Amino acid sequence: GACSKIGMIRQSQYIIYQVPLHIQNQKQIQNSVIHMWGKCGSVEKAQNVYKSVDDRDTVTYTAMINGFGLNGMGSEAIKLHREMPNNLRNEVTHICVLNACSHSGFLHEAQNIYNEIPFKTEKIVAVMIDCLSRLFLFDEAQKLINEYEKKNSPNFVMYMCLLSGARNNRNNNLSEKIYNRMKSLFPDAKQGLVSGAILLANIYSSVGEHQLAKNFRYNQIKELRSKVKMGLSWTYVNGEIVQFKAHDHSHPRSSEIYAELDRLTVELNEHDYKFDSSWITRQLREEETIESVLCGHSEKLAIAYNLIQRPLPDFIQITKNLRVCGDCHEATKLIAKIRQIDIIVRDANRIHHFHKNGQCSCQNHF
Repeated sequence: GACSKIGMIRQSQYIIYQVPLHIQNQKQIQNSVIHMWGKCGSVEKAQNVYKSVDDRDTVTYTAMINGFGLNGMGSEAIKLHREMPNNLRNEVTHICVLNACSHSGFLHEAQNIYNEIPFKTEKIVAVMIDCLSRLFLFDEAQKLINEYEKKNSPNFVMYMCLLSGARNNRNNNLSEKIYNRMKSLFPDAKQGLVSGAILLANIYSSVGEHQLAKNFRYNQIKELRSKVKMGLSWTYVNGEIVQFKAHDHSHPRSSEIYAELDRLTVELNEHDYKFDSSWITRQLREEETIESVLCGHSEKLAIAYNLIQRPLPDFIQITKNLRVCGDCHEATKLIAKIRQIDIIVRDANRIHHFHKNGQCSCQNHF
């Protein structure tokens, strides 16, 4: 369980080596290992364990479906869901397969599965709203919310899904309406409202309204009296988990890390990469450039730290506690291609596999 939360392949493999074979063959352990490998981004290892389970139960199927979904393998998740006996499916199974559809942009498949579910719980409705919102189908998502609220109390997560989709769409007006409604409906959800306020502030920044974003963020956080979650990235190098925050200079090899970032910036520019300033959430200071701010993001620091290792690792793996930003996503695709190294990034939503051909497994569904 701890390994699945950290999500590092090398560390998980080290732990597996410590588990005696006769224990590894127990179904409860096998189910946990399938879940662990899926959360680590090693679908092949998860499948190998899945195939070795003779008497598959709800947890076995669901763990594998979730592993496929997290890693952008929506078709495989749907196929396995179809193969799964009806009597074994439960709420979690439905949530996992709908998430898989959502993360692969499979709208019609999600709608078909959703319509087949006999009893739609609060969480199942929420994940369908997330699927619609990710594809910017806000009217349809709002209809689902309205339908749900005819018989139930409003649900915060449903509105957060709607707001997140509006943020991806950079839709100012809709985002403001959603956020104001959230404040009206959920006045006591302080921490959740702070997350919503940050999303809305980031929309203002993305269209160049930095002062408005700054004032709004400050006023809302002050009003809600709650803390903002700091963005962090972790990577596993030489048997040690190393943590970075944005513009971190605390590591002993910090000067080497930033020198490597400078080299990466030059290489990206040589390949005609354009750093996307819409992902900068504040005004630039006098000594800053668009490149210096975006290259200071925690996942880019973690990538650079891996690239200064000798010998160079076979692959790079990073876990984030927030969603990857659009600039880091595009830059990482090109870094993987330029340096010819596979990079795995697990963010708050899903796992991204950046391949040496410059493509990401998520197909930009994030």
